[in-house]
Amino acid sequence: MTEPRWGVVATVREPSALVLAFVAWHISLGAEEVRIFLDDPDDPVFDALRRIDRCHVIRCDAEYWEGRRKRQRPPLQSVRQLANATWAYNRTKVDWLLHIDADEFLWLGRPLSEELAELGPDHGWLKLRNWERCWGEADEAGSMFSGRFRKPCRSVPAARMREIYGPMLPYLQAGFAGYPVGKGLSRTGRGYRLNVHSPKAPVEGGPSIVPPFRTASQAAILHFDGLTPMHWAAKTLRYAEAPDETISLLLHKERQRQVRRVRDSCRTLGEVLAFHASLFELTSEQGSALAGEGRIAAPPIDPAAALDHIGLRSRVELSAAAFDAALGAENEERFARFG
Repeated sequence: MTEPRWGVVATVREPSALVLAFVAWHISLGAEEVRIFLDDPDDPVFDALRRIDRCHVIRCDAEYWEGRRKRQRPPLQSVRQLANATWAYNRTKVDWLLHIDADEFLWLGRPLSEELAELGPDHGWLKLRNWERCWGEADEAGSMFSGRFRKPCRSVPAARMREIYGPMLPYLQAGFAGYPVGKGLSRTGRGYRLNVHSPKAPVEGGPSIVPPFRTASQAAILHFDGLTPMHWAAKTLRYAEAPDETISLLLHKERQRQVRRVRDSCRTLGEVLAFHASLFELTSEQGSALAGEGRIAAPPIDPAAALDHIGLRSRVELSAAAFDAALGAENEERFARFG
């Protein structure tokens, strides 16, 4: 029996170090292909990506969008991501395709083939729970990938959650500042449309449906929701510039509260970063409480070794300081407005 072939697709607009680490990591796990769509067609990472075996890179320039059904670049990033993911799904040669973002890294506690072997023929996708990176008081934050991970707290009683997070709880969904609902590894060749968290299957004469699935037991998506505090600040400030109805459309209600607090209450960059710390930096009491609930994990992840395997380690700086320096002029302008 042949091993199932799987791949990853992502639409990216991030510093080169993150994009290259993302590609290298998934190749090191055994991805047959990693398809990267560059949301900025002039992204300088293009030349490095096209030299990596098993990496397929597309510049999303005007010519690319002209060839798509809509004939022009969709204004919403989320729409562009889903359009690109489904385009790749309809053209890939792999058996399974994972649609994630550049700040999300697959983690496997056992071979992926073993997870897939437990799916029946009617299962259209494997659901991968996501864990969210956070820091404890003893964690060093010198690397982009430092810290530990918290797991969703859906089964933790509400009263206990209030004890742990106090006034920050309204900004968290199931204990996460980001999303807590996982992502999907989709079986190819079934005409699915890839969405953010799951595929959709067409139904003749009716609305599309989420196909049957099974949840992975020893695999997860490691979500670095902000590779550094400054990275999180940049993303949040970008959302804060959007019209209020767009914020409501794109984000879950707890994330909406985060963005509106930054927009309405933070007057300096220091205040934005302090708010980030209150969401992601756990006190010793919070860390102990979450560990007692079985909600803290420390999965091994070493993108530096993965980069070394494809000969790029010496060319990629993974320090938090270097990453912040590469956030670009657009974000420097945002930060400058906050002093």
